[in-house]
Amino acid sequence: MKPGFRQMLAKRQSAIGSLVCVGFDPVINRIPNCLTERTLLSAVEEWMTRIAMAVAPYSSMIKPNLAHWEAIPGGIEVLRKIIASVRREFPGMPFFIDAKRGDIGRTQRHYAEACFNYIGGDGMNFSPYMGRDCMEALIDQKNRGKALVGLCYTSNPAARQVQNALMHDGRPSWEHYAGWILQWAEDFDVVENAGLVMAAAHEEPKGSGFIYFEHLTRCREIVGDKLWFLIPGVGTQGGFVAPTVRTAFCGWGSIAINSSSEIIFASDGVDYAEAAAQKAKELRDQINDAIPR
Repeated sequence: MKPGFRQMLAKRQSAIGSLVCVGFDPVINRIPNCLTERTLLSAVEEWMTRIAMAVAPYSSMIKPNLAHWEAIPGGIEVLRKIIASVRREFPGMPFFIDAKRGDIGRTQRHYAEACFNYIGGDGMNFSPYMGRDCMEALIDQKNRGKALVGLCYTSNPAARQVQNALMHDGRPSWEHYAGWILQWAEDFDVVENAGLVMAAAHEEPKGSGFIYFEHLTRCREIVGDKLWFLIPGVGTQGGFVAPTVRTAFCGWGSIAINSSSEIIFASDGVDYAEAAAQKAKELRDQINDAIPR
């Protein structure tokens, strides 16, 4: 039986000693100068393939943001080719599709079909705003081992208006979503690979010098280690690695810490792949220094 996502992630993290997730978000005006004479699709394919191969020794998973690929005519086909190429070289590399889809019934099932069976992703994230149907409709026998990760406490500051809104019992809405997503995963028998998007420790409020990580502590109180965390917000978003790791890490497969722009846009010169690899290595080392011994 093929291992599920969390087992695959834990195995890769243990094998290479890294919790790094590299976000693959191509932006047309950031294509390296040495590739600008090519056609757009050729340039994107060369750019992202070389970076993928370069960062793979330091990356436990790769996370393409679907919108960036959809915005490029023919981009999804290029993404499929890159995934196939990387898997030939690194068979245990998980690809997680950052889709943030949140609908019901057949619409959500078509999102699953696209992310899992057409693009070939090993997992995807979803918006839980429309309720348990958003998760249930992603599940069928073909993809029971895929990761289903609900948006919970995201890294964009504007999210606090919604996610910190107090509910009837005085708790913020994000805490309810954490509990609901765990309950849905248990009800649908997919808890083994389910997870939450939980932002990295960050300065709150901005400019205060106060490092806020209580959301991670509180979320572990709610879900324990039953759900793994996909953690955005480090790198250019300014999140703090050490308090993130100390409060969220529960062993291999329990968290993956994402960095996108700081890695893939590390250089626009001929050394773009090497520069990306160096940034991924630096983040790996920074994370590993914070892992409790």
